[in-house]
Amino acid sequence: MVLLFFCIFLIRSNPVSAAPRRRSDPDVGRLNAVVAELKAQLQMPQEVHATVVAVDDLMVSVERTSDAFIIAFDASFLDGLDEEEIRAAIAHELGHVWIYSHHPYLQTEALANQVAMKVVSRDSLKKIYHKLWAHLGETGNIEEFLGTEK
Repeated sequence: MVLLFFCIFLIRSNPVSAAPRRRSDPDVGRLNAVVAELKAQLQMPQEVHATVVAVDDLMVSVERTSDAFIIAFDASFLDGLDEEEIRAAIAHELGHVWIYSHHPYLQTEALANQVAMKVVSRDSLKKIYHKLWAHLGETGNIEEFLGTEK
Protein backbone atom coordinates (compact mmCIF):
# COMPACT_ATOMS: atom_id res chain seq x y z
CA MET A 1 0.00 0.00 0.00
CA VAL A 2 1.33 3.39 -0.93
CA LEU A 3 1.78 5.68 2.03
CA LEU A 4 0.16 9.05 1.64
CA PHE A 5 3.31 11.12 1.92
CA PHE A 6 2.10 14.07 -0.11
CA CYS A 7 0.31 16.53 2.08
CA ILE A 8 -1.08 14.51 4.90
CA PHE A 9 -2.79 17.21 6.88
CA LEU A 10 -1.22 17.81 10.26
CA ILE A 11 -3.31 19.51 12.89
CA ARG A 12 -1.20 20.74 15.76
CA SER A 13 -1.66 23.45 18.29
CA ASN A 14 2.02 24.31 18.41
CA PRO A 15 3.97 26.36 15.86
CA VAL A 16 5.66 24.72 12.88
CA SER A 17 7.97 22.11 14.29
CA ALA A 18 10.59 22.00 11.55
CA ALA A 19 13.10 24.82 11.64
CA PRO A 20 12.87 27.04 8.56
CA ARG A 21 15.84 26.86 6.23
CA ARG A 22 17.42 30.22 5.48
CA ARG A 23 16.21 31.12 2.01
CA SER A 24 16.24 34.40 0.22
CA ASP A 25 13.13 36.49 0.68
CA PRO A 26 12.29 36.23 -3.05
CA ASP A 27 11.94 32.41 -2.72
CA VAL A 28 9.49 32.55 0.17
CA GLY A 29 7.89 35.67 -1.28
CA ARG A 30 7.27 33.84 -4.56
CA LEU A 31 5.62 30.94 -2.70
CA ASN A 32 3.44 33.30 -0.70
CA ALA A 33 2.41 35.17 -3.85
CA VAL A 34 1.13 31.87 -5.27
CA VAL A 35 -0.63 31.11 -1.98
CA ALA A 36 -2.37 34.51 -2.08
CA GLU A 37 -3.38 34.11 -5.73
CA LEU A 38 -4.83 30.62 -5.30
CA LYS A 39 -6.54 31.53 -2.01
CA ALA A 40 -8.28 34.39 -3.81
CA GLN A 41 -9.39 32.11 -6.63
CA LEU A 42 -10.76 29.62 -4.09
CA GLN A 43 -12.32 32.45 -2.06
CA MET A 44 -10.56 31.31 1.10
CA PRO A 45 -10.38 33.82 3.97
CA GLN A 46 -8.08 31.68 6.14
CA GLU A 47 -4.62 33.00 6.99
CA VAL A 48 -2.14 30.77 5.11
CA HIS A 49 1.61 31.24 4.70
CA ALA A 50 4.31 29.21 2.98
CA THR A 51 7.77 28.47 4.26
CA VAL A 52 10.75 26.31 3.37
CA VAL A 53 12.17 23.86 5.90
CA ALA A 54 15.39 21.89 5.82
CA VAL A 55 13.56 18.56 6.04
CA ASP A 56 9.88 17.65 5.76
CA ASP A 57 9.33 13.90 5.60
CA LEU A 58 6.11 14.53 3.66
CA MET A 59 7.95 16.83 1.19
CA VAL A 60 5.06 19.30 1.31
CA SER A 61 2.65 19.58 4.22
CA VAL A 62 0.27 21.97 5.90
CA GLU A 63 -0.20 22.46 9.58
CA ARG A 64 -2.47 24.58 11.69
CA THR A 65 -0.89 26.89 14.23
CA SER A 66 -2.74 29.01 16.74
CA ASP A 67 -3.26 31.84 14.25
CA ALA A 68 -2.63 30.52 10.72
CA PHE A 69 -2.02 27.55 8.46
CA ILE A 70 1.58 27.00 7.38
CA ILE A 71 2.49 25.20 4.15
CA ALA A 72 6.00 23.79 4.51
CA PHE A 73 8.15 22.72 1.57
CA ASP A 74 11.12 20.41 2.01
CA ALA A 75 14.03 22.46 0.65
CA SER A 76 15.54 19.77 -1.58
CA PHE A 77 12.15 18.77 -2.97
CA LEU A 78 11.24 22.40 -3.69
CA ASP A 79 14.51 22.88 -5.57
CA GLY A 80 13.38 20.25 -8.09
CA LEU A 81 9.95 21.77 -8.81
CA ASP A 82 8.99 24.05 -11.66
CA GLU A 83 6.39 26.81 -11.32
CA GLU A 84 3.50 24.61 -12.48
CA GLU A 85 4.39 21.95 -9.91
CA ILE A 86 4.71 24.52 -7.13
CA ARG A 87 1.24 25.83 -7.97
CA ALA A 88 -0.15 22.28 -7.95
CA ALA A 89 1.43 21.49 -4.58
CA ILE A 90 0.12 24.70 -3.03
CA ALA A 91 -3.36 24.16 -4.52
CA HIS A 92 -3.42 20.66 -3.01
CA GLU A 93 -2.41 21.95 0.41
CA LEU A 94 -5.03 24.69 0.19
CA GLY A 95 -7.47 21.87 -0.51
CA HIS A 96 -6.60 20.44 2.91
CA VAL A 97 -7.12 23.86 4.52
CA TRP A 98 -10.50 24.18 2.79
CA ILE A 99 -11.55 20.72 3.99
CA TYR A 100 -10.39 21.44 7.54
CA SER A 101 -12.40 24.67 7.54
CA HIS A 102 -15.58 23.08 6.16
CA HIS A 103 -15.52 19.33 6.93
CA PRO A 104 -12.59 18.59 9.29
CA TYR A 105 -13.34 14.87 9.54
CA LEU A 106 -13.26 14.23 5.80
CA GLN A 107 -9.53 14.68 5.18
CA THR A 108 -8.52 12.63 2.15
CA GLU A 109 -5.97 13.14 -0.58
CA ALA A 110 -8.65 12.69 -3.23
CA LEU A 111 -10.87 15.39 -1.74
CA ALA A 112 -7.94 17.81 -1.40
CA ASN A 113 -7.21 17.18 -5.07
CA GLN A 114 -10.83 17.85 -6.03
CA VAL A 115 -10.56 21.26 -4.39
CA ALA A 116 -7.16 21.83 -6.03
CA MET A 117 -8.53 21.02 -9.49
CA LYS A 118 -10.72 24.10 -9.25
CA VAL A 119 -7.56 26.19 -9.77
CA VAL A 120 -4.94 23.88 -11.33
CA SER A 121 -5.09 21.16 -13.94
CA ARG A 122 -5.26 17.43 -13.31
CA ASP A 123 -2.08 17.11 -15.37
CA SER A 124 -0.18 19.47 -13.05
CA LEU A 125 -1.24 17.41 -10.03
CA LYS A 126 -0.25 14.26 -11.88
CA LYS A 127 3.21 15.75 -12.49
CA ILE A 128 3.71 16.60 -8.82
CA TYR A 129 2.70 13.12 -7.67
CA HIS A 130 5.10 11.50 -10.14
CA LYS A 131 7.88 13.81 -8.99
CA LEU A 132 7.05 13.09 -5.35
CA TRP A 133 7.09 9.34 -5.90
CA ALA A 134 10.37 9.54 -7.81
CA HIS A 135 11.90 11.66 -5.02
CA LEU A 136 10.79 9.12 -2.40
CA GLY A 137 11.52 6.02 -4.47
CA GLU A 138 7.84 5.04 -4.27
CA THR A 139 5.11 4.28 -6.77
CA GLY A 140 1.40 4.80 -6.57
CA ASN A 141 -1.88 4.62 -8.43
CA ILE A 142 -2.62 8.12 -9.68
CA GLU A 143 -6.33 7.33 -10.05
CA GLU A 144 -6.58 6.77 -6.28
CA PHE A 145 -5.52 10.36 -5.77
CA LEU A 146 -7.02 12.14 -8.78
CA GLY A 147 -9.91 9.94 -9.81
CA THR A 148 -10.38 8.36 -13.20
CA GLU A 149 -9.41 10.59 -16.09
CA LYS A 150 -12.41 11.59 -18.18
